Amino acid sequence: GRKVCADQIIGITEMKIVALIDQEAFHPEDPQLSGATEAICREMEFHVVEALRLLGHEVEVLPFGPDVEQTIRRLRDISPGLVFNLTEHFRGDRRMDASIAGLLDLLGIPYTGTGPDGMILCRDKATCKRILGHHHIRVPAFATVPRGRRRCPRQVGFPMVVKPQYEDGSDGISLASLVHNEQQAYERIALIHNRLSQPAICEQFVSGREIYVGIIGNRRLYTFPPRELFFGRSGGEGPLIATARVKRDAAYRRKWQITYGNADLSPALMQQVQRISKRIYRILHLRDYGRIDLRIADTGEIVFLEANPNPDLSYGEDLAEAAQQAGIEHPELVRRIVNLALSRYAES
Repeated sequence: GRKVCADQIIGITEMKIVALIDQEAFHPEDPQLSGATEAICREMEFHVVEALRLLGHEVEVLPFGPDVEQTIRRLRDISPGLVFNLTEHFRGDRRMDASIAGLLDLLGIPYTGTGPDGMILCRDKATCKRILGHHHIRVPAFATVPRGRRRCPRQVGFPMVVKPQYEDGSDGISLASLVHNEQQAYERIALIHNRLSQPAICEQFVSGREIYVGIIGNRRLYTFPPRELFFGRSGGEGPLIATARVKRDAAYRRKWQITYGNADLSPALMQQVQRISKRIYRILHLRDYGRIDLRIADTGEIVFLEANPNPDLSYGEDLAEAAQQAGIEHPELVRRIVNLALSRYAES
């Protein structure tokens, strides 16, 4: 069940916490996310704020922007002991999440999650893969196509996945992102350049199992039981990659019998997956919590896909489900993230 009594959760230090959210997640009719409507109760921001309040914290919900100076003034007026950073972009630009973290650093305000360096590394899909390749972690063959060019270099080979270089996770990825010839690649690259105004990255398609590994920790890392995305009845027509609709549209998943569940891995493979995921987490400077997305190729190789420095913390989403599998209820997961962040600042 969802509700967990506060006395079940140990080690609570009550404090003033700002839940910093995107402007788009702000509800004027319920500015402090008390759960005024069913729709609000389904949102990640509400789930985290509810957990923080259950833990005994005094929580102030603050949207970041659109007036940055006003946000800074509000942060200084509130003077929180910690910011729980739930922002993902600024004015629609995903790359600005690193700037928000950097601003909190400049203001000297402790906050949860990855810092600007890790955000920048994870957000740039090409740089991220180059760095991991240098560390002998298997990544798909890839090439970037800057604006002004249209052709993907031939070394990648078909089938390939064409996606935006800087978007988060599955943003900008659809069925048409998996391309099988030059014309399809050309059209997809053009769409990314024109609609998203950024370079495209063409990646070798890796056939295999899609695995998500949730991790919490800093000096010591703890991996949750891996989750798997089961593609069900694709039959050549449905999705073979995690598109935006696969991630967000439950009816679409039902149509194609796509499900999420616990990954059934042999002990040896489990150990490999956990070891590689922890290495990636450290190399990319993730902090407090994160998620590593992998493919176990048909050849048996473990291939890196993405690193998510601020995965969805909603109750019932992958990270919370994986934590629950490890016996950690949602409020306890939030408590651990808070304590990990506070410990970092206490040690620095």
